[in-house]
Amino acid sequence: MRSFALLTLIVVAGAPAAESAASKTIHVRNDKQLQAAVSRLAKSGGTIRLQPNAYRQLIVRPRSSRRLRIIGTRGVRIERVVFDRTRNVSLGRVRISPRSQHAIVELWDSKHIDLHNLFVTAQGTRLSASVAVHRSRHVTIRRSNFTHCGDRSREFPFCLMLFRRTTHVLVERNWFHDCFGCDFIHGRFGSNLTIRRNRFERALPCNFRHLGRYRCGHQDLIALFSGRRLRVEGNYFGVYKYGGAQVYLTGPIDHVSIANNLFVGTDPRLPGYHSRMALIVGAKGSDRLPRYVEVVNNTILTGFKRIDGYEGSLRISRAYRYGGYPRRARPLLVNNVIALLRTYGRVCFGVRGSLSNVIVRGHRCSPSDHVGPAHLDRRGRPTARSRLLIGKASRRHAPRRDFKGRRRAGTPDVGAFEYARG
Repeated sequence: MRSFALLTLIVVAGAPAAESAASKTIHVRNDKQLQAAVSRLAKSGGTIRLQPNAYRQLIVRPRSSRRLRIIGTRGVRIERVVFDRTRNVSLGRVRISPRSQHAIVELWDSKHIDLHNLFVTAQGTRLSASVAVHRSRHVTIRRSNFTHCGDRSREFPFCLMLFRRTTHVLVERNWFHDCFGCDFIHGRFGSNLTIRRNRFERALPCNFRHLGRYRCGHQDLIALFSGRRLRVEGNYFGVYKYGGAQVYLTGPIDHVSIANNLFVGTDPRLPGYHSRMALIVGAKGSDRLPRYVEVVNNTILTGFKRIDGYEGSLRISRAYRYGGYPRRARPLLVNNVIALLRTYGRVCFGVRGSLSNVIVRGHRCSPSDHVGPAHLDRRGRPTARSRLLIGKASRRHAPRRDFKGRRRAGTPDVGAFEYARG
């Protein structure tokens, strides 16, 4: 009994010290203090608060499992951040931008990393700014602003780059906008990538005269080339200029869900311009086509005739080659509003099924599809006149909630939005 009381006293006495170590906060003002604080909190965890300044470099190496929070404030700028085989670290409220070299946040063989409230930009420089994730897992990138990631850089700039063997990545509630000659999200991943509730706007060409037609002629909002289990949900996709599509998927990328997204083809800041394609699945030069792709309950308003004569909001490239794949591995189109599908063979011949879609202009792929006006409002939402949409979706395939998070009750509606009755 006496020994039990003594043990209890030791545990209780030790608790405040442990709690104090875990909640320790260090304020830093320069690179030397910042690196010293990271080393000091390597075992205990805690918080580092950055005072307004321009920091050249931050390196976080292997450390304990106790969480480390690195928090900035207005006026904090870092040129290079490296997470090297580390874990349980969050970085937020800082500006990532270049001064004398390309600005970058790099993750190497790290896990449980949370990047939030970053402002990533190279505006006004000839350099680039980006986030690159290499062979890392359980990474979250949220509530951040990516813009002008390399407008005048001679190298291809990508705001967010993903590399092979990267798994369990969540990209959520970010704003990607106004980038000249770049892709917003680009690369390859291992498995489990979720891109949810982001806003993508205006991927535009850079200066052809100074940087060349090849460098400036490629912009996609999302371009991915391999991976397993991709979910693209509840995003807003704005215009691009000369790229392939707003979402471009090719190569060995399997088990894909594209659901509840709004694709728009015009932008009031670019009067008279129309983006041509919302989605491309597969590419001419690829030996391997994406498998198990489901495109469900999207509102696709993008669609304009291309230079090569193709007229369609989406495209299943080399559709005839899907004939060599098992039927269940081919793309599936369900419950979508599709603005344009006049060149329908390159879509219809490649899918395993086309169910309950509404094609505004063009041809349907199956008897369950309909052709006619959607009668949407200016924001792409259904109105009382949207008779082809309201209560006409396939219940079996519809997501439980719509773009706005509303529950799809009863027989759901076609498109990303449920009609707001009453």
